[in-house]
This record gives sequence, structure tokens and C-alpha cells, in this order.
Amino acid sequence: MFNHQRMLKRWSGVMTLLLSLSLFIFAQSGPTGSLSGTIADNTGAAVAGAKVLLANSDTGLSRTTTADAEGRWQIAVLPVGNYKVTFEANGFKKAVASVAVEASVPRVLDAKLEVGEVSIQVEITTTAPLLTPTTVTTFRQLNAEELTKVPTSTRSFTHLLSAEAGVSSDLPPSLTNGNGNISPSVNGTRTTSTSLSFNGVDATNITSNEGSLNNNISPAPESLAEVKLQTSLYDASTGRSGGGNFQLITKGGTNNFSGTLYYYLQNEKLNANDFFFNKDGIDRPRARRNEGGFTIGGPAIKDRFFFFGNYQRTEASTAFVPTASSISVQPQALQLISGARTKENLFAAFSQLNPGITASIPNANAIADVAVRLLNIRNPVTGDFFVPAPRGSNVVGRDINTGAGTDLAVGGNPFIRQRNVSPASFKQNQFTTRLDYKVSEANTLNGTFFFANFPGLDPFPDPNSLVSPVTLKRSDRNRTLAVSDIHTFGSNLINEARFGLFFLNNTRVLDDPFLAITNESVGIPNPALTYDQGPGTRRLGHYVGRPGTLMERFSFGGPNDTFNRREQRTWSVADNLTWLKGAHSMRFGGEYKRHAFDSALPEEQATEFEKYDNFTLLLKGLAF
Repeated sequence: MFNHQRMLKRWSGVMTLLLSLSLFIFAQSGPTGSLSGTIADNTGAAVAGAKVLLANSDTGLSRTTTADAEGRWQIAVLPVGNYKVTFEANGFKKAVASVAVEASVPRVLDAKLEVGEVSIQVEITTTAPLLTPTTVTTFRQLNAEELTKVPTSTRSFTHLLSAEAGVSSDLPPSLTNGNGNISPSVNGTRTTSTSLSFNGVDATNITSNEGSLNNNISPAPESLAEVKLQTSLYDASTGRSGGGNFQLITKGGTNNFSGTLYYYLQNEKLNANDFFFNKDGIDRPRARRNEGGFTIGGPAIKDRFFFFGNYQRTEASTAFVPTASSISVQPQALQLISGARTKENLFAAFSQLNPGITASIPNANAIADVAVRLLNIRNPVTGDFFVPAPRGSNVVGRDINTGAGTDLAVGGNPFIRQRNVSPASFKQNQFTTRLDYKVSEANTLNGTFFFANFPGLDPFPDPNSLVSPVTLKRSDRNRTLAVSDIHTFGSNLINEARFGLFFLNNTRVLDDPFLAITNESVGIPNPALTYDQGPGTRRLGHYVGRPGTLMERFSFGGPNDTFNRREQRTWSVADNLTWLKGAHSMRFGGEYKRHAFDSALPEEQATEFEKYDNFTLLLKGLAF
């Protein structure tokens, strides 16, 4: 009895699995698509045994299949492209249709054959449906024409897809010192809950345990055949997270030689000045972006071996980076000092505007030596002081002045609000190469390599309350390799194998001119030097006021996100076997990934001085 029940449970599990695999679905994902349909005569009766011939004249790829007893046919695992489909049957006129195959989309193409000579040809005209009833996946697809002809601020593939239903994101910056990628929120998920694939290979940036697109690859639109964003109900083979799934499909060579040459320009001379810059008396800042490149592709061997290549260079110099329009507050007293910043001059200036300061600093000798050294540091970028005198006279408030032995507020130091703008720079060199080789009529092989170096300089990294620029140097670079082999064992059995390598470096360091400015140079000891003598520990610490007070808009020194090493290497191997049987399409397969990380995140080991309530504490040396 026990064995009988165990056997029944085992067979129930097997039947459940088989039923789940044999649903009327078209299992298709990754960088390939599929076609299916029914063939009938004018009366609606199925035309059994009709032959279906599919051909891509651009590459010479062809597939054939035969309709079953109910007139159904399927062809799966098709590379993206335009195809000509021919339907033939004895006693019927030949029917011909043209159709575009998209990645991860099962398209339906039905044919109605007319009685007549086979030598007579009938053209079938079709239009892309507004809805795709053969899949429950919701998605938005951009073709090559949309990618190159619809203008965006930085020509990033992420911009056009951010306008879709269920997708929300920050407005794309008009100019940025990066590739301009934005990370959208899909259906209310986090902006880091996205995945990215490049020709079927995982290219998700997880260096910070996230799926952010901001510091990831951005291939030139001229190199892409298709970009797709799947927003919900995609299958397990394409999704990594619960958010959106971006798929990038690159162009390949064809039987015709072709190429493009392009150049795009943005310049501040073509722009009006920012309203707030005008208000604060800031001239129209530098805002330039120059981007150009070329593509070339064609046959090495007609109908057999094809190549495609793209190169693009970008140079940008702009103040319109995400945090460069930094709003800070600075002590008005520094405006009164025209000579050297000595103890005497500092005491005279601050006590003139804030007589109550004498309760804490009765004379010039009460000002700490370390404070004098800090206030006399020169910024190697601007040539001015690290804590410069503010511009204008827009006093927005006073900090809290505390008397000796009491927390009672007695006036405070007046602060002027100002907007800080400093040019940032960005350069990118990228190229894409793709080779497609038809090994035999039943086997095709393709490989794509993407290379990009896209370093940049951020003058105002987080926080955006820095009173003067502290330049962060980004050493971003990427290498991506995607190799795919498709083997057709028969009209109903196709295997696709993929191999991928994804390398991404998002390392951050302080720019060289700032390395000489250290805690030691101003007389601040750092116990962490006992354990580490690197520049990330020796650099000048970071100073920021208490959150929720006026002083939260006052900060100087290097940010914490410096000397952070983030390197990611992802190897992936996948194999999918597609079996077509009647109205059913079943896919079996698996994927193996290996992630390797080389990271070092020295948070705050150069010291962090924060939460001081007033500038007086800094002058007394109590903020260190």
C-alpha cells in the first residue's frame, strides 16, 4: 500500500511537469525570436503537408518546415532580422510574405492559400499587431531607426524607454560628464532592480550588489539593431530581478557592404543661461559635448561569413553634471578678510559680524592652529582657498552660537547661500565588432566583442554641499564578449549554446592634485595610519555640518566615495534546447554564472568630521 502511494505521487509529479511543459505557449527568449502560424485554404480547411520556406536575403540564412495535419507550423530560435516566408502546397498558388523577427517575441503569420498553379505567386501583406497575443510578457521594443533618429540628450538607449507605461525615472540631464544612462523604476520597483543583457549575455552591473544602469555600458545607437525593455511576466531565463529587463541586440553584417559616418554637437553657445545661474550672477557655464563615429559592415564570404564594426568617441566638458550645481552656505565673515587669514584677522572678522562669538572665543589666541591651517589651504583646481569667501550678499541665516558652559543660542555667524559651478570632463572611446559565420546549413556561429573606456572627472561628488570642488576621478571601463552557436537538428529540434564574459571597472580615486592635501599637512592625527599608509587613509578628511541645520549645506574635503575599487567579472555559459511538437513549443536548458569581485571600500578611514552645529566649533578646533 505504501509503495503504491509513493508510486502514485511520483507519477503525479511527472504528469504535472509534462502538463506544464505542454501548454499552448511559444517559449522564446533571449536574442532570438520565432514565427508560427496556420495554413488554410479559402474555405478555412487546414492544408496539411504544406511546405514553409523562410529566408533572409541579407545573410543567406534559410529554414524549412512542414505544416502538420491541422495546418500548424513553427520555426524557432531565429536571429533578429527581416525574412521572406514562402508557403507552397500541391494544387495551390504559392504565397509569399515579408516579416520582421524581434528578440524574445513569438510572431504569428497565418496564410490562406488559393487554388491554382504553383507557379502563380500571391503576396501576403501583414502589419505588426498592436498587441502580441502569443506572449503574456509586456515589453517595448525600439528598432534601429528609432534609436538613431529620435533625439535624446546623450543618445543613451535608456532615455526613450523611460517614457513607457509603468516606467518612471528622473529627467535625463541635458548634458552630463558621463554616458548619460539613467536607471528607471519599473512597476514601482527600485531603480537598481533591473537586469541588462547584451546579445543574450548577462551584462548587469552588480559591483555594489545592485542592478544600476548609471555606470554601465551604453553602446552607440548606430551599433544596435534592437533594444527591448520587458517590464513584467518575462520568463526565468531573461530575468534577474523583479524590475525591468533590458535587452541589447547588436547589428551584424549582411551581403551588402554598408557604412555610416556621424557626428553630434552640443555647445553652450546654442543654449540660454540657466535661470538660477542668472539669478546668482553666474555666467553661462561651459556645456559642450562632441560625439562622432562610424560603422562598417558587409560580407567576407557571401551568404556565409559576415562582419560588422563600430567606433565612437565622445568628449564632454560641462558644468551640468548631476551634483555640480551645488548649493552651499559659507560664512560671510570671510568676505571681510582682504589680507592673510591670520588668527587676528579671523577673530576681527567673525567678532564684527557676530559679537556673541566672544563667549566662546574671547580673543584671537583662542582660535586653534589647526583651524588656521585648514582655512589657508589652497584648492589646486580653482587657485582660491579650499574654504573660499562667498560671493554676493544673500545672507540666508545664522548658525547657533553657544556660550561657554551653556547651550543657549545667542546669535550666530551669518552665512551666505551660493551656487557653485565648476567644469567637469568626460571622454569615451568605444568599439563594437561582430562576426557571423554559417558553418553549415544547419549551424550558425556568431561572436560580438564590445570595448569601452569612459573615464570622467566629478568636481562636486557627493555631498552636493561642497564649498569648493574636490575632483573625483572615475576610471570606468568595460569589456563584453558574447558568443552564440545555433544548431538545427531538424525542423522541430533546435539547440542554442551561449558563452559570455562581462568585465566592468567602476573604481574611484581622488585626482592627483589633491593627494598632497592630507590630515598630516594641517596637523590632524589619524590613528588609522597605523594599519594603512595608502592615499585613501592619508587624504584630508571630510567635514560636514549637522543634518537638519543650516550647517548641513556647508562641507569641504574629500568625499567618502574615494579610492574605492570596484571590479566585476562575470562568466556565463548557457544552453537551451527547443522542441516543437504540433501546437506546442517546449524549451529545456540551463545557465551557469560565475561572478568574481575585486573590491575595496575604505569608508571614512581618512576621518569624517560631521554633525558640528556651528562654525565656531571649527574655529576652536572642536570639530576635529
